[in-house]
Formats: sequence, C-alpha cells, structure tokens
Amino acid sequence: MSLLSRNTNRERLLALIACLLITFCMGSVHAFSTLIQNIEIQTSVGRMASSLIYSIALVNITLAVFFGHILYRKLSPNLIIILIAILPIIGLFFSSSQSWLGWIVGYGFLFGLSSGLGYGLSLFIVSSITERDKLGYALGLVTASYAFGAVAFSMIYPFLFSYFGFVSGYIIGLVSLSSIVLIGLACYKFSNMLIKKELHAEAPIHSRSSKIVSVWMGYFLGVFAGLMAIGHAVPLIISFGGSALTAISTITLMTLGSAFAGIYAGWLVDRYGCKRPLLIILLINCIALIGLATITNVHLLIFFLVTIASIYGAVIAIYPTLVNHLVGSDLSAKIYGRVFTAWGAAGLISPSLAGWLFEKNNSYDSSILLAVTLSVIAVLIIWKMKYTIK
Repeated sequence: MSLLSRNTNRERLLALIACLLITFCMGSVHAFSTLIQNIEIQTSVGRMASSLIYSIALVNITLAVFFGHILYRKLSPNLIIILIAILPIIGLFFSSSQSWLGWIVGYGFLFGLSSGLGYGLSLFIVSSITERDKLGYALGLVTASYAFGAVAFSMIYPFLFSYFGFVSGYIIGLVSLSSIVLIGLACYKFSNMLIKKELHAEAPIHSRSSKIVSVWMGYFLGVFAGLMAIGHAVPLIISFGGSALTAISTITLMTLGSAFAGIYAGWLVDRYGCKRPLLIILLINCIALIGLATITNVHLLIFFLVTIASIYGAVIAIYPTLVNHLVGSDLSAKIYGRVFTAWGAAGLISPSLAGWLFEKNNSYDSSILLAVTLSVIAVLIIWKMKYTIK
C-alpha cells in the first residue's frame, strides 16, 4: 500500500492547513514596502540601500527553494517548521540594532531564507500528500496563501506601527507570525502525516535537461511582466494622475487578483492539464500589455495592471504542478528548486531594467514593449514544449 493511500482525508486536511498557515506567514516578507520608509529613517540610508535589503531577501528565498529539497529529504518536516519559525526571531536581534547591516542580515538573509523554506516545504508536503487529479488546485491554494500573507501584513504592519511605533510594532508582527507558524506545526504533528522521502535510484535528470531549460525560460519570461508591473505600479499610477491612495488600493487589488487567479489556475490545471491554461493565460498577458501601452486613462491603467498581476499569480501557481507532471513526484522538489531560480532572476532583473529604461527614455513605453516581446516568446516556448504527465 502506498503512503498516499495510507493517509486519511482528515490527515491530509490538517497537513494542508499547516502548509497554508506557514505560507501565509512567510508571504509577509513581501510586505516590505510598508517598512521601507521607517528603515530609511532608522538607519539613515537612501532608497537604493534600503531596497537592497528586499533584493537580498529575494535572492535568499530563491536559494532556500533551490537547496531546500536536501533538507526536506534528510530532516523531518517538524524540525524544518521549527527552523522556519525561529529564523525570523533570530533576525530580530540583528534588525533591532537599528543599523542597515543588521537589516541586511536579519531581514534579507534570515527572514528571506525562512520564507523560501516555508514556501518550498509547503509545496513539497502538498505535492506528496495530494492525489494527482487534485494537485493543481492544492498547489494553487499554497501559492495563493503566500500572496494573501503579503496583502494581510501590508495592512497589519501600518496598524501596528501607528499604535506601538515602528520598532515595537515590527517586533509584535514578527513574533505573531512565528507563533502562527508554530500553530501550523501543531496541525502538522496532529495530522501524523506519512511522507515519502526517498528518491527512485533510476530517476534520470539529465535525460530531461532540455525540457527543464525550456520550462526555466518559459517561467522567467512568463513572470517578467508581472514583476515589472508590481514593482512600478505606484509610479505608473501617479504619472497618470492617480493619488497615493489610488496607488495603494491598486497594489492591494493586484495582490488579491494574483492570489485568486492562482486558485482558479490550479482548478483549470486539474481539469485541462497545464499546457492549454498556460498558453491562454500568457496570450491574455500579451493583450493586457499591449493595452497598457496604448491607454491614457488611469482607470484603464488600473484594470490592465490588475490583469497583469493576476496573470502573474496564475503562472506561479501552475509551474509547481507543471514540473510535477513533467518529472514525477520523486524529482519535483529538486527540479522545481532549479526552475524557481527563473523567478529569482526575473525578480532581480525586471524591476531594475524597467527603472533603467525609464530613466533613459523618461517613459515606460520601451519597458512595456520589451515585456510584450518576452511574453510572446514565452507563448512560443510553451506551445512548442512536449507536455506529458509522468
């Protein structure tokens, strides 16, 4: 009898709840925009230096997902969840020094690693316990929970700062999310979940290398526009005459759109497989980007930004299932760690490149044209990819 069949529905539900709690908390690392001005005041640094803290966090999220499969196979999930809860608290000792280097270590490295471990472990657990015909929806829930965490803490942090001040409010927020992770640990322990850890010895990775490269390129190009839109939404809206409140509200709508689109995309994947939904989603992305390049109305701008962000959420929700389908459950954590570096690369290149092009041309037109071109290439890559469920 397989481990999957020995796990009851109750055990799977408790494990899924544990993963959703963990990813919700770890998604809060992306609420950095609510911290950035206070960090600049506290550490007396400029916008470039403060932004580097978040960039380093993105790098460490990527590294944690890339190398995480080694921990998932060697350590129990209970120990890893404890590590996920502890790392942000250790980071507090560094960030509370009120120095820029302290924030680099505490937030950029330790919180970034914790976030990546939480996201990667949750994908690994859910992939291991979920039946194949429900896998897309389950993984869509995990990615959506990660996005919801960013939305929730973008509202929670300002509330805490207004009542307790920045330092105390941040400590309360971080201790709270670590406590919720420990509640997730309790749920997982009560589930008594059995997870397969050993790899099949004969599983050949090299034979799929060309397909993995295609998946990597498709992922990089598929999320490029979304990360560009998320990173530059506020200045775009303000340049169209929108208010600061409109910009903040739009960011919230974009994140919510990304989360709900991820859930819906997961449902589509279970029904139609990965290739068709991904092709349609990327084609819609091309249309939305062309619309973004031609409009002059702030309301249409908001519509297209939310659409592009929703496409981004759908793409990142589909790819864990796509990798699982292509290489099988045994290798999915390891291979997805490699594929996920595409997200990290796009996260570092896309917003910075858009900023450089804007400074050079005093316009986002060239950035949008680049995004359209790359999205078209992503469509061609996915269209040519041989998709078979292993």
